[in-house]
Amino acid sequence: MKNSLARSIRLQITNFKQMKNLTLKLAIFFLLLLAFSSPAQKSVTNQSEDINTPIVAALTAGNALELSRYFNSMVDLGIAGNEDTYSQTQATRIVQDFFNKNKVKSMKINKQGTSNDGSKFSIGEMNAGGKVFRVFYLLKKVSGQFLIQQLQIQEEG
Repeated sequence: MKNSLARSIRLQITNFKQMKNLTLKLAIFFLLLLAFSSPAQKSVTNQSEDINTPIVAALTAGNALELSRYFNSMVDLGIAGNEDTYSQTQATRIVQDFFNKNKVKSMKINKQGTSNDGSKFSIGEMNAGGKVFRVFYLLKKVSGQFLIQQLQIQEEG
């Protein structure tokens, strides 16, 4: 009787240790899973928000060269009569010409959103050259990076 009771107690202790080890292993697994998946999700989620900061800074500074760092290789541009698809270099020149004629005083984003295809857009207002302009840009993901596919700066009337 004592042997069977002792064996039963040892078996329960062994089962308890195995369960404790399994629980500990599962807890470690889920913590590691959470630790490695969470930053990746944050970087993908915040990438489009982070990309807007330097774009708005370049627009506010009237810095076409800095803005062009975020242009796709071909950009649909709509600025003061220049409405077409331009290479990155041509688009930079057109934007620089606009900034040379219209010194930027302020730039404010009023609305941001995501299209059905995953593209990001921003709509804002720019005060430049004593006029108010509506600014719209569309960001498309190219090789894992959001780039400006379309930029419009139109005078509000």
